[in-house]
Amino acid sequence: MATVEGAITGARVSERSQFFFTMAVWCCLTAFAGFAPTFWLPMTHGAYMPSPLVTIHGIIFSGWMLFFVLQTWLVASGRTANHRAAGLFGISLASVMTVFGFVAVIERARDAAGAGAADAGLGFVIVPAWHIVFFATMVALAIVNIRRPDWHKRLMLMATISMLDAPLARLFFYFVKFHGHMPVPAGLPPHPPILHGVSPWEIAVDVYVLVPILYDWRKRGRPHPAYLYSGGAIVALELLEAPISHTMAWHGIAAWIVSLAR
Repeated sequence: MATVEGAITGARVSERSQFFFTMAVWCCLTAFAGFAPTFWLPMTHGAYMPSPLVTIHGIIFSGWMLFFVLQTWLVASGRTANHRAAGLFGISLASVMTVFGFVAVIERARDAAGAGAADAGLGFVIVPAWHIVFFATMVALAIVNIRRPDWHKRLMLMATISMLDAPLARLFFYFVKFHGHMPVPAGLPPHPPILHGVSPWEIAVDVYVLVPILYDWRKRGRPHPAYLYSGGAIVALELLEAPISHTMAWHGIAAWIVSLAR
């Protein structure tokens, strides 16, 4: 009887590990599909030459997606020792992502100011800034809960999903605004959009958040608290970013962030 119960438990663990690997693959494919038309492909034939900082930023963030796929595959294939051994690299990669994420935010705001859209640039800083802070916070919490696998893996998944805002936005513009036709303007427009509410690509991020919640609901009978807390935080930040971005207080904070690179 104990053997049968152990086999059933092992099968459930294996199935859940496979789910996390599948989610990691989807996140990775989304990231590369979003950046391919306006970043990677134009660079291959010299149509787009981003600054070295933006290039490094793109490589590092893409590297995280590949690393997350590798880590979930290691667990799904039973190589948990290798998964743990690679953990230190993941911590280092997440730390570098946080630094270069803010560097990219500062450069974006300065480009907007140079194009005569300083106010829009400062307002828009809130979008990448909260994504970076949220990502770093989720990774840090996942590390703190490394001995609680149920929390650790779910926090890492939510950290990764939170970074899909940028590639999903690019997919939206490629397929909706430009109807999937080439050539698509490479890079980012000089004038950042003025925030008015939750964007279509943020709703798409919410769908990604909802998938593991529904999976847990089906398999566990209830969503895990890690999903409820982190998913609720994502939705709350999406709802608050637009009204906060128009305040003088936020513009002061954003100007201070930009001034850090002087």
